[in-house]
Amino acid sequence: MKNLLYTLIILSITAFSMHKYYVSVTEIYIKPDKLEIIIRTFPDDIENVLKDTYHINADLSKKQTRKLLQEYINSHFIFNVDNQPVNYQYAGVTMEDEFLVILLQAKIGKTPQKIVVKNTILQDMYDEQKNIVHFFYKNDKASFILVKQDPVAVYKLGKS
Repeated sequence: MKNLLYTLIILSITAFSMHKYYVSVTEIYIKPDKLEIIIRTFPDDIENVLKDTYHINADLSKKQTRKLLQEYINSHFIFNVDNQPVNYQYAGVTMEDEFLVILLQAKIGKTPQKIVVKNTILQDMYDEQKNIVHFFYKNDKASFILVKQDPVAVYKLGKS
């Protein structure tokens, strides 16, 4: 909980200073038969990467932009559960304070032993982008900071 609070404080501070720091926070909640995933990032960074990637005038309030956001997330947020690729569904996209919040869900059938996440969101646009990933399982929490040179986190349930 302290790490999450610390992360949110850092995100809030950087939001008010034309943030020179590039960061996203992903929370992965592991349930017996599904994963609930929450990705928080700055909307202007997402709009910039969508403009650059798809050569459009990105506006997150438009349906077309949100479809491209899903395409972008699909290509930059990939994970495996017990060495099997996992498809996820979008549960929604919303704004929370000054953050874009992307909600995902994945059905996994049973409690996994190992989850591998590759998160390269915004790292194609910003070399200094850091993607923080928190895993939550029962009373266990593990956190990873993913950078362009090392964008993969491996979480073994009960161990980090």
